[in-house]
Amino acid sequence: MYDSIIIGAGLAGLTAAHELASAAHSVVVLEARSRVGGRLENADLSNGQAIEMGGQWVAESHEDLRSLIASQGLELVDPTQGDVVVKARGRVSHLANSSTPSAQTLSPFELSDLGQGLLRFRRLADRVANNKGWTTANATWLSQSLNQWAASNVRTDAGRAYILDLFHRAFGISPDDTTLLDGLTKANAGVDLESFVAVNGGVRQQRVKGGIVQVAINLAERLGDDLKLSSPVRSVRTDGDTVTVTTTNGTEYQGHSVIVTVPPRLLKDIEFEPALPAERLELAEKIPAGNVIKAFLVYDSPWWRASGASGQMGADEGPVRVLFDTSDDETGRGILMGMFEGAEASGYGKRSVSLRQRAFEEVVESAFGKAPSAPIEYLDRDWLAEPYTGGCHGAHFAPSLWTTTGPILAQPLGRVLFAGAEYASSFNGYMEGALRAGARAAQEAVDLL
Repeated sequence: MYDSIIIGAGLAGLTAAHELASAAHSVVVLEARSRVGGRLENADLSNGQAIEMGGQWVAESHEDLRSLIASQGLELVDPTQGDVVVKARGRVSHLANSSTPSAQTLSPFELSDLGQGLLRFRRLADRVANNKGWTTANATWLSQSLNQWAASNVRTDAGRAYILDLFHRAFGISPDDTTLLDGLTKANAGVDLESFVAVNGGVRQQRVKGGIVQVAINLAERLGDDLKLSSPVRSVRTDGDTVTVTTTNGTEYQGHSVIVTVPPRLLKDIEFEPALPAERLELAEKIPAGNVIKAFLVYDSPWWRASGASGQMGADEGPVRVLFDTSDDETGRGILMGMFEGAEASGYGKRSVSLRQRAFEEVVESAFGKAPSAPIEYLDRDWLAEPYTGGCHGAHFAPSLWTTTGPILAQPLGRVLFAGAEYASSFNGYMEGALRAGARAAQEAVDLL
C-alpha cells in the first residue's frame, strides 16, 4: 500500500513524487510513455546534438523552476543578441535592441499572441471602414471598451497588457474609457499600430544548456524502481480509504491517494469509479488542447547573424509566426526554431514533412534573406498527434473561463487529486505552474494521510 500513486511523470508528477518521497512517504509513479518529461523532450540531430522538442523557455519570474535548475547544477543560456524582425501588415521591420526601452519583454507565445491580436484588430477596423451596414447592426457590441475587447481577443496576460499599452501610446486614450468603435475609427484615421511594435531586444527568457528535460530526468533518477514506465493507466477506483489504480496490462497498485497529472481533455481516457462529476468532464471538453508543431531548421552556420539579426522573429500571419536562434556555439551550426500554431498547425500536420520544411524555409527567407547554402537538416514534432499529450504548449482557456470555473479542475475529489500546468492557479499553462501544482497536490496527499 503506497501513501500516494502518481499518474504521469511530467514536471507536476515528478515534483509531487519528490515532495512526498523527501518527507519519507511511499510513492509510485506510473508513466504511459517509455520516457519521463511529458511535454519536455529532447531529440537528437544527425550529429548527436540534442534539441528541445517541447517546453524550453525559463523566465525571470519562474522562481521555483529557476531554483530547481540551480539546485541541479544546470547552466542557463541567454538569448542571442541582435535585431529582432517583426513582420506585420505585409511589412518587414528590423528592430534594434534599444528601440523601445519601455516595451514589455514578451515570451515566444506572448509575442505570437500579440501578433494575432493586432491582426484581428486590423481586420475589424477594415470591416468598420468598408461595411457601414455591419457597423450599424453591431453598434451595441462595438460600444464595449477597448479593454473588454482585448480581454476577449488576446489570451495571454502579457499580450493583453502590451496591446492595451499600445492603444494608449498610439491613440493617446485610455482603453478603459474608449469604445471599441472609437479605437477602430482612430486606427482607420491613419494610425499604424504596427509601427509602434517593438519587443525591447526580444525574448529575454533563457533556456537550459542541454535541454530542460534534464530537470525531469534528474528528479526521476531519485525514484528508482518506484517509477514505472510504459504503464498507461486504465482505471482509478476509490473504495473507502483505498484507491486502486489499474494499468492497461492489468497490474494493480493500491494507495491512500492518487495524483492525476494528465491534461484535462485526456481524463476521459481513464475510467473513474465513482465517475468524475459531469461538470468536471464538460469543463475539460471546453478547454481546447494547444495545437503546435515545433520545428527546427539546421544550417552549417548561423548566417543570419552577419547582418546583425538575432534570429528572432514575430509575425502577424504566415505558417510560422515566431522564430528563435537556438544554435549551439560549440558545434558552430546554426539552428532556427519555429512553431506552426493553431489552424496553421492543423493544416500542416496533415502535410508531408518536406512540405513543412519548405514552408519553414520560406518564412526564414522572408525574415532574414536567402541563406548562403541549403539547410542540412529539418526536424519537427506534432504535439497534437501525441496520444498521451493531446496538444502543446498547454490547453488554452477561453477568456474568463479559468477565473470563473477553472479552479473546479484542480479541486480534489475525495482521494483523487489533480496536478499539472492546466491545474495551476498561478502560471497556468507554464512549467512553473506545473511545479507549483505538483507541490500543492503533494501537500493535499499529506493532509489525507
